[in-house]
Amino acid sequence: MRNLVIDFDLTVLWPLILFALVVLISSVRLYLATNRDCKAAEKRLAGTFESEEEGEKFLEWGRSRCDQKREAKGLIWFSAVWSGVLCVTFLMPDRVKTGVAFLAWTALSFAATVSFVVAISMAWHYAKKSDWLKFWVCLVVMLLAATSAKHFFFQSINSRHVVCPHCSDDDERPEDM
Repeated sequence: MRNLVIDFDLTVLWPLILFALVVLISSVRLYLATNRDCKAAEKRLAGTFESEEEGEKFLEWGRSRCDQKREAKGLIWFSAVWSGVLCVTFLMPDRVKTGVAFLAWTALSFAATVSFVVAISMAWHYAKKSDWLKFWVCLVVMLLAATSAKHFFFQSINSRHVVCPHCSDDDERPEDM
């Protein structure tokens, strides 16, 4: 069970935690930059402009920066909550984390399978257009998606056996064993 938890931590939790922290940091930076611009725009609106057109341009710029500030604030909250949830998941006991891993690996195996199918269609498209570089890139993506789908599928089976030891995927096994 410990190997499943370590694999879940390394392949799912740590990358998601790092991604959420990068989004949090970049949204805080955007919020601070737009906050300064929004306050400057509010101060400047009290002044007069040389022409009507200059005032309209500045008003439009100020509104767009204030809208960006509002969006950045929402993204800060979302990424902070998401980072907190992921960190709490990281600190959960192994038994509970294995249940979460089962759900995550099931979803990831589905996503990898969909990626494989999309890569097949894109490879076909680029083969018809004779764009061979993009064709080979699609083949590499197909290989990565197939191996990821296989890994996630078997890890979901392994975690299911840990979560539900009496459940079996074997149809040939007698029930009275």
